[in-house]
Amino acid sequence: MPPEIASEVDYSPQLQHLLSRSAQINSYYEKDFDISFSSLLLAFLLSEDLVSQWFQAYVKRAGINVQKILEESGLNQEIVEDIMRATLLDLQPARMTTSARRYLQTAEEFRQQLAGRIEAGPLDTYHLMAVFIYRPWVHDKDLIRWGFDRKRWSEAFLELMRGLKPKELGFWTLQHRRDFGQEAESPGENLSA
Repeated sequence: MPPEIASEVDYSPQLQHLLSRSAQINSYYEKDFDISFSSLLLAFLLSEDLVSQWFQAYVKRAGINVQKILEESGLNQEIVEDIMRATLLDLQPARMTTSARRYLQTAEEFRQQLAGRIEAGPLDTYHLMAVFIYRPWVHDKDLIRWGFDRKRWSEAFLELMRGLKPKELGFWTLQHRRDFGQEAESPGENLSA
């Protein structure tokens, strides 16, 4: 369990896998840290859990320049293929950048807020995905540079949550309204684009 996050935080197997993938990715371009903002985002692009698959499809539909993200991290297709072939190891206490630590802490805050409303499970990949959308912190400009439109991303995320966690939809809809000052477009109005 990463030392910067409360030891009582329970990670879903999907999030544990994503964090291991993130550390594996980061090992190709970062020696001082195991997990960073960029490696977390790239882990969603290279993992196979349901939220990662949704994200990969969304990125493709939205025309996000994945190659640019990879290049900025010093990765190429050969390295990506190596990463995908490699066996993931169990994540031991990880050295995280301030951003990565903050993203996981914020994901846990989302989970705790939900726990006050419904029975919440362990910290999961969708909690972390929500941080990229609703609380990108100092990385908003990175996301914009790579082609992300957070409002449209949020609308697509709400559709994911409608099917994945319908009891949580109201909470995520409120996050959308707070961040973007308006209601999300309805499903027939381009939510999945």
